[in-house]
Amino acid sequence: MRRLFLLLLILLAAYIAYPYWTLYRLERALLTDNAETLQKIVDFPAIRASAKAQVEGGLMEKSQELGEKRPVLGDIGEALTKMLAPSVVGGTVDSLVTPEAVLNNPTVVEHRKKDEGFWDYMTYAFFSSPTTFRIDAKNPNEADAPTITSIMTLEGFRWRVTHVALPPLKAMVPKVN
Repeated sequence: MRRLFLLLLILLAAYIAYPYWTLYRLERALLTDNAETLQKIVDFPAIRASAKAQVEGGLMEKSQELGEKRPVLGDIGEALTKMLAPSVVGGTVDSLVTPEAVLNNPTVVEHRKKDEGFWDYMTYAFFSSPTTFRIDAKNPNEADAPTITSIMTLEGFRWRVTHVALPPLKAMVPKVN
């Protein structure tokens, strides 16, 4: 009975530590310019799809906000947004959400040159359910920097980053007067 309890305790500890180990591997992939490992840990197709939906939704929200303030201009803007956003946003997201783009991000390159990790960016990292793990990150050098939330999902026997919640478009685009 004692051995069974000890075995269960070891398995539980390993299960709890596993997503943190995955975060460590992710950080090492970034710092060693390892695209292969990065692709194993990050589900780029899922993140691209999610990012496209988030950006298109934000653009539609902004065009509707403009439509409420300036009806004619807003209607034209909303129609143009509906027509052009999918192709413009899609191409941009497709080019920005790749292992190569992530590895060549100026912040990542700077950290790689200094061999400096990213743990100081993390403000929260813990389970949100038995198969999802939430990571909140924020630039510690900017007080008003937005928090970026990432979700890792347990797929089979490995944790993968499957979603990144972008900061609200309102934080990046000035308000419409």
